[in-house]
Amino acid sequence: MTPEPFPLSSEEMGSVAESAGETFQGAENSGMIELEVSESQLTSLLVGELEKRVGDQITNLQAYLRDGQIQIFGDLDSQGITAPVKVIMDVSIDPAGRPNLHVVSSSIGPFPVPGDLISEVEVLMNKAFQEKIQSLAPNLHIENIVIENGKMTIYGSTK
Repeated sequence: MTPEPFPLSSEEMGSVAESAGETFQGAENSGMIELEVSESQLTSLLVGELEKRVGDQITNLQAYLRDGQIQIFGDLDSQGITAPVKVIMDVSIDPAGRPNLHVVSSSIGPFPVPGDLISEVEVLMNKAFQEKIQSLAPNLHIENIVIENGKMTIYGSTK
């Protein structure tokens, strides 16, 4: 069941960068970083990134942080047809301390998404997510990401 959508605001888009800036300034002394991202902040970031990469084909996007996963819901508009899209992703950390998103489930309407399209979605999402993290924290080495209760907490250290 899809959770209730929440309203997005332009303030949310800047709040992640602002929060990250404060977090990284505080980390200069300790070297440790803890950054918390809310569902509405993640949704705003994804909307901005997807608009740059795929235009307006995906609408009504909502990202939820539940059950240890990123759950993305929206509508795909293509050639005059609109169908609901669902993508469920796990997050891991690679040896270089970068996040790695892996699609564990996806569908367009009642149909599963073909494997080659899943690979494209993974590449797109990983690139967008890693670029955003890199732009917010160029010296961040992620050690752990915890997703629970509508929040994603990124733990790491400065390089």
